[in-house]
Amino acid sequence: TIYKKSDNMELVRTGGGHNGSDNFAVHFGYADNSGFGLTEESLPALTFADSTARVIDHMYVNNICYAVNCYIDGNGLTAKIGPNDWVKLVATGYNGTKKTGETFIYLCNGPDNIVLDWTKFDLSGLGAVTKVEFNVTGSSDNGYGFSQPAYFAYDDVAVRFEKAPEPAPNYPMRVLTFEDANYK
Repeated sequence: TIYKKSDNMELVRTGGGHNGSDNFAVHFGYADNSGFGLTEESLPALTFADSTARVIDHMYVNNICYAVNCYIDGNGLTAKIGPNDWVKLVATGYNGTKKTGETFIYLCNGPDNIVLDWTKFDLSGLGAVTKVEFNVTGSSDNGYGFSQPAYFAYDDVAVRFEKAPEPAPNYPMRVLTFEDANYK
């Protein structure tokens, strides 16, 4: 679930997606040098099934409840977020095997700056991509690498599709013969 404010402070189980939808995706993954995270080759990614490079304009991201609880209270694996702690989501774009760019958004930047609502994440700077990998990273390390939950929710991924070319005008066609050319 994601954190969603309600008037009566009860847990809301529907309409938690961006724009009130009931559906959104949850992504997991981090790669670091600890040996306990994923490798960069196995990070979760968005890809286009037809392998055509397109610009992903933006998507909306949010923290899941588990992450928010760990940021605020900590747990047996991680301490709560301190004033100088941060968690960020890094998106790396690829066109085939060529890296096109990298951008990031903070999911948490100290205890007073925690994402608690759907937030637009601009991915257009990655350019035309066939794949975008996501890595959750941060300042918290419990001796075994990054220790905050490496989860985030996303919804409403906006992709730019090239406009199809206008069809050529359908003019009447006539085949000219040598007789039409008036040759002598």
